[in-house]
Amino acid sequence: MQSGLEKSKYVYQSAQDSILRPHFQRWVWNPLLGYIPASLSPNAITGISTLCCSLSFLLAAVANTHPSAMVAASVLLFGYLSLDNMDGAHARATGQSSRLGEFLDHWLDTLNNGFVVLGACLAVGLSPLFTLLVLAAGTLAFFAVQLELQYTGVFRMGRVADIEGNTAVSLLYLAVALLGPGFFEQTPLAGGPSLALLLGAGVMGQALWTSFTALKRIESGRLDCLPLLLCLAILITWVSLVDPSPGGEIASALLCAGFFTNPVFTSRPILARLRGFSTAGIDRVIVAGTLGCALLALAYPALEVSLAWTIAALLAGTTLRYAQITTKALRDEPPVADVSPESD
Repeated sequence: MQSGLEKSKYVYQSAQDSILRPHFQRWVWNPLLGYIPASLSPNAITGISTLCCSLSFLLAAVANTHPSAMVAASVLLFGYLSLDNMDGAHARATGQSSRLGEFLDHWLDTLNNGFVVLGACLAVGLSPLFTLLVLAAGTLAFFAVQLELQYTGVFRMGRVADIEGNTAVSLLYLAVALLGPGFFEQTPLAGGPSLALLLGAGVMGQALWTSFTALKRIESGRLDCLPLLLCLAILITWVSLVDPSPGGEIASALLCAGFFTNPVFTSRPILARLRGFSTAGIDRVIVAGTLGCALLALAYPALEVSLAWTIAALLAGTTLRYAQITTKALRDEPPVADVSPESD
């Protein structure tokens, strides 16, 4: 069994004030829980939810002009949202809660957050620079919430958070299916920003507010954000200087790198809480490598594509390594049956 110290790090309180959560729980998630067999592991549910989210992203990214594909993307995204909020309840009901399940739930959501944000931005045709800005804001919000959980033991989500955001993107995909992606290129006011830009700005504003309030509630540890902020700033500056065209190889590489910043840097508070494992040194190496590649790209434009993909590969490889070592370390631990029902 886990020691008392390990359990105290594992168990946490949930303070969620979501607008939609009570309604979804009453009318969708709780009724569906009764149909999930006890033999199905919570980790399998978590994996299926991530598969739904990734497929939804692929459809939004490459088939946004096909209405049927966007309807499927909407359904898959709502499937992800539902399963992601049912795996914890299923684990508690069947006595299968574990630190591995906790890790997979929160860590895979670092990937899913990127799938949702990138999918929405690509579906409405945002530029690579603005897409990266929205992705950066969402990544910072996710990191700040996990940092608050590490330092306070409280998983806190506001009135408008991930449930509302994922629901909004699911509805956005339906709008793209009905109206077409070109609809979001319209400008409500002559000479003003497009609907897509306004939506992106709204997402950024909400994400930055979430980051601010989460960081405000912790008494120490705010500087843990610095490596993530530096890496994002380098990538954003890089994109703004080269101004890559949408769909170009440089744009794809830098957006790929931006996608992997969340699982790499958010592993810091997640692994610190669950394993007492510090990734601070690795974070510094990644920031230095990103800066070095960006400077070399500016000095030697012929190498720019290769260097951009190098950073993306470095971040992706670090992501896979964290998953490998943590899964190996936690997979043989027995389930913990006495986890607080307030945990998710």
